[in-house]
Amino acid sequence: MIYYVSKVFWRIAAPTNALVLISAIVAFWAVLHSPNCVAWLAAAVACGLVIGTFTPIGMALTVPLEYRFAFSTPDSRAPTDGIIFLAGAGNGVMVPVLSTLSHDYPTAHLIFSGFIVAENVIKSLGADPARIIDIEPRPRTTSEDAFYAAALLKPKPGERWLLVTTAIHMPRAVGCFRAAGFQVEPYPVEFRTVRSHLFTPFAPGSGALSQLDTAAKEWIGLIAYRLMGKTDALFPGP
Repeated sequence: MIYYVSKVFWRIAAPTNALVLISAIVAFWAVLHSPNCVAWLAAAVACGLVIGTFTPIGMALTVPLEYRFAFSTPDSRAPTDGIIFLAGAGNGVMVPVLSTLSHDYPTAHLIFSGFIVAENVIKSLGADPARIIDIEPRPRTTSEDAFYAAALLKPKPGERWLLVTTAIHMPRAVGCFRAAGFQVEPYPVEFRTVRSHLFTPFAPGSGALSQLDTAAKEWIGLIAYRLMGKTDALFPGP
């Protein structure tokens, strides 16, 4: 019994959650006692915070992004010209992925866009430094990732290039590469959700707000990039 009471108590008493709840109470108190535009605006903002903090809306927005491109292990026997790594995935994920792919495709070039992999990492993998290509000047956006890579690598029809980035970012990344005339094979990493148990890892609080921010950034990015003509579709898919 104490275990469950402590869990419920912390859901309310955690600083982030407590501040959100207090803000909501104050806002609705203001609406009840002085119903003006400012009070209603404060109440609307408080509602948004409560929803973002205590519901899995961030996860619901993340799932369609992460599973837009069904994950399947590429055929390591198929000839592969290069593997493009986009900055964004955490080192805890990128290093083992880099290790696996560099060994599965021993002749493929390893292209890094937006970051430089430390020399000690390359040495630890036993990869030939001649395979390593850094895209310069260093791209600042996903659109620049795609256009700089296309200009440097000059992909030809029939060539096979793997694109490695976070699963949530893959739709926008693929759309940018297609707009640049660069056909890539998606290899998403660092999934934040599990499709068979979508809401199991959900925990209310600052983590939920952070996930909502991340998902919202990608959806807004998809809309903005499409309006600017930087992607080939509003929601790029297979």
